[in-house]
Amino acid sequence: MRAMRPLLLWVIALALATAGWASSAASHASVEAHEADSVAAAVAQALVEPVEPASPQQARAEIAAVDAIGATRWRAAGFTGYGVRVAVVDTGFAGFEAFRGNGMPANVQARSFRGDGSMDGEGPHGTTAARIVASIAPDAELYLVNFSTVSELSAAVDYLIAERVQVVSFSVGYAHNGPGNGTGSVDDIVSRATAKGMFWSVAAGNWAQQHWAGTFADRNGNSVHEFMPGIEELGRAYQTGDLIRVSMRWDDPWGGACNDYDLELLGPDGALVRASRGVQSCKGDPVENIQVLATRDGRYRVRIVRAGAVPRRLDVLMLGTPDRGDAVDLPVTAGSVSEPADNRSVFTVGAATAALPVEIARYSSRGPTLDGRSKPDLIAPTGPNAEALTGGTSAAAPHAAGAAALLLDALPQATAQEVASQLRARAQRLPAPAVEAEVGAGALDLAGLTNVGPLLPADAARARLTNITPPDAPIAVYRYRGPSAYPARFLRLLLPGQRPVATYRLDFARGRFDTFVTRAPSVANSFELVSDGDLLFVTFRAP
Repeated sequence: MRAMRPLLLWVIALALATAGWASSAASHASVEAHEADSVAAAVAQALVEPVEPASPQQARAEIAAVDAIGATRWRAAGFTGYGVRVAVVDTGFAGFEAFRGNGMPANVQARSFRGDGSMDGEGPHGTTAARIVASIAPDAELYLVNFSTVSELSAAVDYLIAERVQVVSFSVGYAHNGPGNGTGSVDDIVSRATAKGMFWSVAAGNWAQQHWAGTFADRNGNSVHEFMPGIEELGRAYQTGDLIRVSMRWDDPWGGACNDYDLELLGPDGALVRASRGVQSCKGDPVENIQVLATRDGRYRVRIVRAGAVPRRLDVLMLGTPDRGDAVDLPVTAGSVSEPADNRSVFTVGAATAALPVEIARYSSRGPTLDGRSKPDLIAPTGPNAEALTGGTSAAAPHAAGAAALLLDALPQATAQEVASQLRARAQRLPAPAVEAEVGAGALDLAGLTNVGPLLPADAARARLTNITPPDAPIAVYRYRGPSAYPARFLRLLLPGQRPVATYRLDFARGRFDTFVTRAPSVANSFELVSDGDLLFVTFRAP
């Protein structure tokens, strides 16, 4: 503030010299000249240039992103994620440059932590997520952060902490990276970020139909697990060239597994394709996994063999790349949530069905976690055709992240926990779930966010700022006209296209200036509300 003192001295002199002129100008000709500066007109002007989508399909997805969660009402009221720092952390941002200014902010920050420095990475997955966030919160400060390994993710989190990012959209899921209770290498990295106050919107995963869980059973005594009485194999269809990824986890202590199980993968002809026979001797993690390319079309099957163990609870995932969404023979949806979606400090987002009534999509992963917590925290739209897996939970998570940015625009002092509570409280409740694992799921429905009334005075539509700045003045001068108790943090809604940095209100009675700095903590500001007739001096962020 020391650098502002010469300017403030000029402002004081100007204010005292022009106070009478400013008052009369505000009450006569200037009012008529600026009648178009009402809230409604300002909003209309701000929305006359819609973002041109890349394709009709993208247009439908972006309409869904704004309308399906009711964000249109917030946008019309002027809440656009202004000043909120949102990061999309993903493994590929191919094509993002083509969307600058065309569905993505021009000032987006892009940073790759990959060893090769590439932003393209593994394709356009992150680009799609970023476009969803931008379509909901177009004035958010967007960070695109690319990574490929766990160590690179750790470095990315350090960067996000240094940049004071407030919201993160994370649509990457790990299979059995931890014990399933919100801990493990990836979970611990994410917890480091949430401990700094970041709101993490994390995709639950699309694995509900590719998951089986149950206790080891060997009724005939041959040491081979029976998924059902007499059924010793669990199958799933793959196509030639698919990357088959099979993972098995059991409930032994992480890093100290004393029970030993082996995992086998059989091909369509019944021949052994690959086996994972790690030795668990009270060391290492209770996990076995297989990765191999499918050499022919058909149904591949897994078999679990006990190699010195007492019966434990088993979790099996049969995944594939590309993800065609094919189900296993005996899917068990409960407990299919990925890591770090199992983390207690993140906001886990499942996928909602496109058709009414809204419910959790059949493929959407869900809890409970190993320690019994319900997941997801909420379900959200994925685009125009949720059942076709066009976006899955990878698209649902950025919807919730965009919604969080709108909330932080309206409530800039809200903590991550308060944002999560706001989203849960404003969600449309689903009918009583058929299974206990789905308890707590809600549909993200921001149409219920009618906080434009509670946050602004009831007659805020007549609020306006009349520009009375003298020629060649180094700071803009305005007269506020409208209802008293108008929040200073929303004065920007009356200044479309401009970004106020600081507002100084002249207190004639005390002969001093009160200060409001945009997005600063409340303790740094000497006023919060403006009244009819207030004389305001405003500095703006450079374009």
